[in-house]
Amino acid sequence: MVRVGFFAFLLLVSFGTWADKGHPFETVRVAERVYALVGELGQRSPKNLGNNMTAGFVVADDAVVVIDAGGSRAGAEAIRQAVRKVTDKPIRWVVNTGGQDHRWLGNDYFLGEPGVSVVAAAAGKQDMIARTAQQVGMAKSNLGESFAGTKPAYPTLTFEDRYVLPVKGVRIELIYSGGGHTLGDIFVWLPDERIVFTGDIVFADRLLGLPPGMGQRWIRALEYLRDEIRPAVVVPGHGRVTDLEHALRDSYDYLVYLRDSARRAFDEGAFDPVEATQKLDQSRFAYLANFSDAPMRNRNALHMAEEMVAAIR
Repeated sequence: MVRVGFFAFLLLVSFGTWADKGHPFETVRVAERVYALVGELGQRSPKNLGNNMTAGFVVADDAVVVIDAGGSRAGAEAIRQAVRKVTDKPIRWVVNTGGQDHRWLGNDYFLGEPGVSVVAAAAGKQDMIARTAQQVGMAKSNLGESFAGTKPAYPTLTFEDRYVLPVKGVRIELIYSGGGHTLGDIFVWLPDERIVFTGDIVFADRLLGLPPGMGQRWIRALEYLRDEIRPAVVVPGHGRVTDLEHALRDSYDYLVYLRDSARRAFDEGAFDPVEATQKLDQSRFAYLANFSDAPMRNRNALHMAEEMVAAIR
């Protein structure tokens, strides 16, 4: 079970510096078997190897389950090194929590080890295939030489709705969300520990980016997290390990605010999505990292308003 006292302490720890300067993240022990790899909140860079996200791993009795493969071959190697500082058990499973680059571009590195399987939602694999060229191009631009040797490799096993990993000593359930930040986003749920890895379904501490057409899906995924999973501990896709209240405040509340603001603007006579967002004040969320990125804030509002006008018409 989760060590409540330790978790209370964990929430007081500063995540502003990395414990190991040789890695692009901080390794945080969440529970006896469970570790988070907390990355930077900013953009992908040569320094962070494309691992500007929170990932993690679980140490089962017979194997290690890595949750997210990293944004490059070098990023995957850094994840493996973090695992090896904790345990010498073999890595047998790599879970891709979604179709975003830092969730899967390190797959090839892990598949080079014997006996490794990579698992994702079927929708996630389809998303990876559809956006490979775009994501590789972006990663090369952002990472430069740090992207060297990276080869796209897709999951070797997919599932539609749910899948229980066949490991010993800990129950790990993979649950398809229906789509959040990307179409293939999943929850990695440890019911006995009441810990969930959310991938990009939860952005904590950082302003999320809303792709076109994903607002309503994302809200429903977060409502499932709140109403059905109800975790004690949330390992988000971005940001520090936290609780459900914090996770919902930084992601769900923001998306609902955008949705409700757009609806209200149309009710008051806004003609189109651009007009519906002209007077939108997002300063309530100014505490989030990257809030200063005005183009992203504006895109978020516009994409949500486009969804709302489509629903109205």
